[in-house]
Amino acid sequence: MNQNPLPTLTDEQKIQIEQWATEKVISMNSDQYLCDRIDEKVLEMEEHLQAYFHERFHFHMKKHEQK
Repeated sequence: MNQNPLPTLTDEQKIQIEQWATEKVISMNSDQYLCDRIDEKVLEMEEHLQAYFHERFHFHMKKHEQK
């Protein structure tokens, strides 16, 4: 752990950081956050794997819509 003392933050900085931290936690608990992480992983895949993912994704979307 870093033993250097932390610089003093202004009240405005503390408020802004608190807001960002809270927003990140809320975002991490959302479906959109999960979808964004999956999209990032898909973009890293090779083309043939991306194609298979999209094929399976569309299959499951259609299946879900039929319910």
